[in-house]
Amino acid sequence: MTMELDRISNLPGGVIQKILSYLPIREAVRTSVLSSNWRCKWAMLPRLVFDDQQIGATSKSRRRKTTFVSIVDRVLLLQISPIDAFELAFRKFIAASDVDRWILHLMRKSLKEFTLAKFRGSQYNVSSCLFSCQELVHLDLHNCSVKPPSAFKGFRRLKSLRLENVTVVAQDAFEKLIGYCPLLERLTLIDLNGITHLKIDAPNLKFLEVHDTFEDVKVDNTLNLVDVSIDFGESSSHSSNLLKYFVQLPLMERLTIKGFLSKCAIGASAEELPKPYQCLKFLSVGIRLNNLEEILAALCFLRSSPALQELKISVHQEGEATAGEVTNWLNENHNWAFTQLRLMKVTAFSGVKAEVDFIKILLLCSPALEELEIVAPFEDQAVSGEVNSWLDANLNWAFTQLRLVKVTSFSGVKAEVDFIKFLLLSSPALQELQISARDQVVLGEANPWSDDNQNFVFTHLRVVQLTGIHGVKPEVDFIRFLLSNSPVLERMTIQPTSADCFFGIVEEIGPV
Repeated sequence: MTMELDRISNLPGGVIQKILSYLPIREAVRTSVLSSNWRCKWAMLPRLVFDDQQIGATSKSRRRKTTFVSIVDRVLLLQISPIDAFELAFRKFIAASDVDRWILHLMRKSLKEFTLAKFRGSQYNVSSCLFSCQELVHLDLHNCSVKPPSAFKGFRRLKSLRLENVTVVAQDAFEKLIGYCPLLERLTLIDLNGITHLKIDAPNLKFLEVHDTFEDVKVDNTLNLVDVSIDFGESSSHSSNLLKYFVQLPLMERLTIKGFLSKCAIGASAEELPKPYQCLKFLSVGIRLNNLEEILAALCFLRSSPALQELKISVHQEGEATAGEVTNWLNENHNWAFTQLRLMKVTAFSGVKAEVDFIKILLLCSPALEELEIVAPFEDQAVSGEVNSWLDANLNWAFTQLRLVKVTSFSGVKAEVDFIKFLLLSSPALQELQISARDQVVLGEANPWSDDNQNFVFTHLRVVQLTGIHGVKPEVDFIRFLLSNSPVLERMTIQPTSADCFFGIVEEIGPV
C-alpha cells in the first residue's frame, strides 16, 4: 500500500503558521497530536486570538480547573517565536493584573498589532507597558481608559489607530497620542470620553472615521486624507463645523456624512464650496427632504464635486412632509449637470412628493447615470403620495444611459408603483431590473400596466430578478407586461414566498 502525499505538511513553514493563526486557538493547539513534525508548530504562531466565547470551558477543562486566564498564560509561555498580532476579547471578569501581565510579556515579542475589547463591566486602565511597544503598527482599544506616561514619545511606526468607548484622561494626552505617530494613516474614533475639542494633526493620515460629537473640531496638516466618514449623532446639541476644514482637502475621494447635513454649517446661501472637491468620487449623505436648507447644502456639495461618480442618499422625514417650498425651488433651479455620476442609491424612500421631486431633479441632471437603487423603508412608513401629475406630463424624458434599476423592500403602495413605472418607461437602454418585495405588500387590484403602455418595448432588457413575490394579481400583471415587452430577455428569476405561490404565478401568466 502506498501512502498518499501529505501536501499540507510539505507546505513552507511560514504558510503553515499563517493557516494555523486563523484557526481558533484551541484547534491550533490540537494539531500538535498529528505527528512529531506538528508538535511545536502551534507554538510559532505569528497571530494569537483569544476570545472567551470561542474558548469556553469544556467539561474536561472544568474537571482540570482550566480557566480562560490559564489558557492565555500557557499559550504565551510556550510561544517560541515572535508574536506579530495579539487579539483579546472578553465579557467575563478578568483581573486587570492578568491583562497587565500579558502586555508586559508581549513587550518582549516585537508586537506589531494589538487589539483589546472588553465588552462588559468597567473600563480597563491600559497598562503603561503598552506605550513601550515601539513596533506597533495597529492598535485597537474598546472600553478602555488611556493615560500615556509622561515619557511617552509616540508610536513611531503606528499606521492604524481605533478607539471605541475609550476615555482619554486629558486633552493634551489625546493630542500627544495622535501627534506623536508620524506614520498614522487610518484613524477611527467612536464614542470618546474626556475629549470635548477634537484636534487632529497627522500629516500622513488617509482614512478618518469619527462617530461622536465635539464642541470644536480642528483638523490640521492632513492634506493626504482620501476617505472621511463622520457621524454627528441624532441627539447632538452642538453644531459641528467639521466640514469647513474638509474643504481644504484636495485629495479627498470618499466622503460619508451620517446624521443631518444642515449640521455641517456650510451655509445655506452658498451655491458652491470655496474650493471644489476635484478628486471626490463617492458621497454619502443624510437629508431631510422637507427641509430646503438641507437640500441646498446637498446640492452645494454636488455642484462642488465635478468628478463625483457614486452618490448615496438616506432620506428622512420629521413629522408631516411639506413639499411646497422645496418643490417650487427644485422646479425653478435645476440648470446644472452631474456629468460623471454613474451610480445613485436612495434609502428610506417612502414615495412622498418631496422625495420624488428631488430624485427627479437628480435623474434629469445626471446624463451618464448607469445604476439606480431605491431602498424603501423597512418599517411601515410608505405612503401613497400623488406623483402621477408630473409623471404623466413628462413621459418624454429619457435616461439613455441607465442600465440597472434595483428596488429593495418594495411595499407596493401606489407612489412606489407609479415611480417604478416612470423609471421603466423612461429608460430605453435598461438591461437589468431587480425588485425585492417586503414580507407584506399592499398592492391594490388596479393594473398600472394597462394597454396604454403596450407600445413600449424594452429593447435592451436581458435580466429580471423578482424576490419575495406573493402572487397577487398586480404582480402577475407586471410579470406578464415584462415578458410581453422584452424581446431580448435572457433570464427572469422569480423567488416567490412559497412553492404554491410560484405554481400559481405560472398558471396565471399562461402563454405569453
